[in-house]
Amino acid sequence: MRGYVIVKVEGLALERFINMCIARGIYLWDIKRINYTTLEAKIGIQGFKELRNIVKRAGCRVSIHKKNGYPFWVHKLKKRKMLLVGAFFCFLILVFSSTFIFSIEIIGNEELEKSEIISSLNELGLKPGTNKYLVNLKEIETELILDVDQIAWVGIEVRGIRAKVEIVEKRLAPDKIDKNTPCNVIAKKNGVIEKVIARNGDAVVEEGDIVTKGDMLINGVVQRENMDEPMFVHSYGEVYAKTYYETTESKNLIEIKKDKTGQKFKKRTFNFGSIELSFNKGDIPYNVYIVEKKSKRPFQWRNIGLPVEIITEDYYEAIQFEERIDEIQAKNDIHKEAINKLLEDIPLDAKILNTQIDFTIQDDILYGKVIIEVLENIAEQKTLQIGED
Repeated sequence: MRGYVIVKVEGLALERFINMCIARGIYLWDIKRINYTTLEAKIGIQGFKELRNIVKRAGCRVSIHKKNGYPFWVHKLKKRKMLLVGAFFCFLILVFSSTFIFSIEIIGNEELEKSEIISSLNELGLKPGTNKYLVNLKEIETELILDVDQIAWVGIEVRGIRAKVEIVEKRLAPDKIDKNTPCNVIAKKNGVIEKVIARNGDAVVEEGDIVTKGDMLINGVVQRENMDEPMFVHSYGEVYAKTYYETTESKNLIEIKKDKTGQKFKKRTFNFGSIELSFNKGDIPYNVYIVEKKSKRPFQWRNIGLPVEIITEDYYEAIQFEERIDEIQAKNDIHKEAINKLLEDIPLDAKILNTQIDFTIQDDILYGKVIIEVLENIAEQKTLQIGED
């Protein structure tokens, strides 16, 4: 802030020159001796002004090598007033731009199309180009839930120039068939029948039968010897079957690791909205490297700030080497990953009967095949179309 200069001192009495500066209270730092008659040092502006008498008495010659600091920077700007004016208006434009929403991010949608949600938000007033201080986010959240039936919850958060819209979709229960409507009970998945409880209608399968998805389990068409015409009933009941859930996971037993060599290449990028400016000199000089990335947003206060981001990336040169991982640990990881994946598909009311896992190794890749045997109700009602065979 006070400024300093880097000076080059030439003469035969350099030690005397330094001692005289110390005696006068003139502070020198980062002193470097270039050769027998020359040294380089840093000195404050006020201290440099006091060197005149010392230089003459010490018989040395002093020249300025470089000027650094706030006073020199301000002095240059005084000669370039239009640059100051331009910088001021540029700052105003940045502040003004930061009050607008540039992009909208949708997360949480699985069944709903992103375009459908974006269209609804645009109609409600939330779209790119909207001033974020002129929209009522709570009102938009409520209106979006009312407009789109499949949405159960909405949360909208504006950070800088981005609007993040998080939604939770409704989990619709399967359509129930009216009890007065004739229907069959069919299998909703493949399995081996264990138990049949036909509460209405005639069971057409028994223990030990193998069924596939869509096969009839309980018939809604009841026919007896003393009946002239069949009776159509609303069949229902529980049909328990052994079902199987299967998945195969893999893991490479050879890991490629990297070690830094000590060489580093720095890259800086300036982002303003969707505009990206790079200040690096040349391309990355290494074929193998490790990247460490840091991001900084200046002029930020809570969720208010300029749409400016400074990204610094350090590329460290590295060498690669192979390392074989522990096979037992790899098996445990595969087992855990496969079980967690299958449990997402198994109904909560199902009973797990057995778990089987087989491991094989091929080309240094460990494969784990996991099969879970489950007892569950596979009954599903299907409306009976009168007139069908």
